[in-house]
Amino acid sequence: MKTTLANVRPFSSGAFGPLCNIVIEDGKILSLGNVMAGEITDGKGMIACAGFIDIHTHGGWGKDCMEPTFEAIDTVAKYHLSTGITSFCPTTMTADIADIEAALSNMRSYKTNGARLAGAHLEGPFLSAKAAGAHPLDKLRDPDRENTAFIARNRDVVRRITVAPDLSGAPFVTALCRSMGIQVSIGHDQSIDDEIYACIEAGATSVTHMGNCTSHASRRYPSPKKHLGLFETALGESRLVCEVIADDRHVPDALFDIFYRLKGKDGICFVSDSLSVAGMKEGDYFLGSGESAQPIRIEDGVAVLPDKHTYAGSVTPVSKMVSRLFAKGYPAEDLLTMATLTPAKTVGLNDRGDLRPGMLADINLLDDKLNVVKTFMF
Repeated sequence: MKTTLANVRPFSSGAFGPLCNIVIEDGKILSLGNVMAGEITDGKGMIACAGFIDIHTHGGWGKDCMEPTFEAIDTVAKYHLSTGITSFCPTTMTADIADIEAALSNMRSYKTNGARLAGAHLEGPFLSAKAAGAHPLDKLRDPDRENTAFIARNRDVVRRITVAPDLSGAPFVTALCRSMGIQVSIGHDQSIDDEIYACIEAGATSVTHMGNCTSHASRRYPSPKKHLGLFETALGESRLVCEVIADDRHVPDALFDIFYRLKGKDGICFVSDSLSVAGMKEGDYFLGSGESAQPIRIEDGVAVLPDKHTYAGSVTPVSKMVSRLFAKGYPAEDLLTMATLTPAKTVGLNDRGDLRPGMLADINLLDDKLNVVKTFMF
């Protein structure tokens, strides 16, 4: 059955086009042009772009992707859809392998009532203890053949993984994941450039939340040589796409401007890295449950661990990053690319992220300030 989203200004292939009609059939875009068919929805001259894609998110509306229940993942999917995200990579935390696998099994069985699950993102347990952030130190692991076996068991649901290059097993697990078609991101590290390039050569293609738990230039005693860290390497390395939490907290606007000038729209993808408390009012909450629960507070637009005086994660959706930065003067074409095309390409989602014939008909309607007005998943 055909349907038409009529009278819209399309953002397609990285550029804005003239007013047109988008004809959809069986959930995919059939054409962009003057033709109309089937049921017609008037877009009222608004901007139409592909649904936003968030490749790094832990939860929302009080639920976490690590919770192995239908209610949890369903709530997270609905939260993201409410913000203009139509595809997301539910992201795990460092935990016992059994707990990670339980979360992955839950993701595997879920049939979405909200945004599409685009494959899981494993953030941990293969992270550096010196840059663990909110990840529990006692659950971190250096990858080896035994403790990475669960990845192969779940290769059908895992789309990407974060690995710290300073771990001795990092090149091994990077190559292993790439052989299975799993995209590898590097971060949560205390690496030097030699270790970083070893992972790039093994197949790593992105940096996890650039500027947060990413290593800087340092010297490894007793060597007199000073090495670049992941932060500096990523800025100059065209093979690495940088995830950016552009909330003016995790990445201050002045720093984002440096990222933008050096990496451009094709080298940056916006991510929320949102926690379960995303979408909630400011106040005090807990992450996790039971003995592992830790206090967390939402204040001034960010989630913090009050006992550690550190950021725990974001509560800002990708859509707010786009509209906020547009108000600061960044080009609309580049901002929309960083929320659609770049994340799709980074994790190999070849059927979405753009408005072209044959692509999924996941579409956001935006006003002239790039605020999401309505989201369609035909």
